[in-house]
Amino acid sequence: MARGLYSAIGHWPDAELADVLAMLDALARRITAGEPVDDPHAKAAADAIHVFEARVGCACGLQAERVMTPQGPAIELGNLDHRGFGAEHEAAARVVAERLRALLERFGATDAFAFTLD
Repeated sequence: MARGLYSAIGHWPDAELADVLAMLDALARRITAGEPVDDPHAKAAADAIHVFEARVGCACGLQAERVMTPQGPAIELGNLDHRGFGAEHEAAARVVAERLRALLERFGATDAFAFTLD
């Protein structure tokens, strides 16, 4: 089990899922590239990611992907490759995961939740 990763999952109606995924993927790429973002929720998530990266000593980035959950298709935002950084970083990862959950909710996600282990 991977511990100390950051991730959040949210659900959208099927008709909106592809468009929201494309938008979140573009946003994740901007955050990973270190480009500025205007949305306050996106900025809070980007800032938390940068703090986490400084803590673990490497670039962790952000990716958006479509996933399947028991409730149906959803979008997951999380660090690149779902890499776990260990239990010692779980509290810091929780901060990022909660910011990602808030970001998903900002863009209309329902049943959004954050997690730090895979």
